[in-house]
Amino acid sequence: MNPKATKRKKPIIGIIQVVSVIVLMVLAFIYSRAPVQSVEEPKQKTTPSASKPASLVSVIRPAISSEQVEITSTGSVAVRSYITLTTQVSGRVVAASTALRNGGRFTAGETLVTLEQRDFTLALAQVEADVKSAKASLELSRAESSVAISNYHIMSPTTAVPPLVAKAPQIAQAIAQLQAAIARRDIQKVNLERSVYSLPFSGRVIESSADVGQMLNAGQSFGRVYALDAVEIVISLSPEDLEKILPAEKRIAMITADGLTFEGHIERVSAERDARTRFSQVFLRANNGQQLTPGTFVSVKLSGPVIENAYILPDNAMQPNQNIWIVQKGIITGISAKVLGRSNGQYLVEAFDYADGIITGSVPGAKNGLQVRIVETD
Repeated sequence: MNPKATKRKKPIIGIIQVVSVIVLMVLAFIYSRAPVQSVEEPKQKTTPSASKPASLVSVIRPAISSEQVEITSTGSVAVRSYITLTTQVSGRVVAASTALRNGGRFTAGETLVTLEQRDFTLALAQVEADVKSAKASLELSRAESSVAISNYHIMSPTTAVPPLVAKAPQIAQAIAQLQAAIARRDIQKVNLERSVYSLPFSGRVIESSADVGQMLNAGQSFGRVYALDAVEIVISLSPEDLEKILPAEKRIAMITADGLTFEGHIERVSAERDARTRFSQVFLRANNGQQLTPGTFVSVKLSGPVIENAYILPDNAMQPNQNIWIVQKGIITGISAKVLGRSNGQYLVEAFDYADGIITGSVPGAKNGLQVRIVETD
């Protein structure tokens, strides 16, 4: 055989083998993708099965009663306003009360700071001398006027005395000078009183920098305090809760803070709602709550109006979204309950017709029209 011909056949055979492999792979892929035909088994006739058994539920049948609406909330102790300590006169501190410290307590009228009074007493003595001088000038002017009037009557008994002869302008001037001196004396008396600093209410000290030897200038702040009667409790209520206790003012509240309980009442409701939560701030005053410290966390129970037709329902009777399942002739129906309040894990709702009972607990697959069977009645 010709070796050159053999050399030509080898590449051709190789190409044929490669093509054959590719064809086999393609056929295998097509075969694997083809649907598998199976012999269908003959359909068996089904017989109608027995109906699904009714679900078992427990119900309660509450009685109508008169109940008081109660709203619970939490909040904190706050201060209505803080007072900045400033003097109305300048002077050096010669005495400072021991109550004038952070946390100190003081009573109404108690002396907190005493300024050096020598300058004020000297100024008062000076203006008192001015008052005496003005009084003497007025008396002299009136005496001169009396003499002048007498002389004029001797010379002209039937003629009215002219004002200038009677020294009326001089007397008016002397009266004005006396009044000005008296006013200056009163100012110095007030300044002397102001050198003894006190407040007209009982309160507590937040901070103070006044101490003996310190120079205080008029209008200079040297501390901050708050009045005990400015302490209040602030809570936030949703529009729904606030509506349940309207009118809110004067509603009785039980306030618990640091293990102590105080009775109080709602004093006022904020004029606007919070822009973020849409809740309203409610401000309460605690009776005898002067020992409450601002910033303390409190829990509050508010007493609302008395509802005549109401049910008390346990927590497990309330379904999601404040819905209630009732049973009527073996079929459940969902109704929306009007919740009036909550206390001790129970719901106060407005009375309604619950037919055969109110379902307690969850019901698997619950929906309107589901057949159920009552197995337990409370």
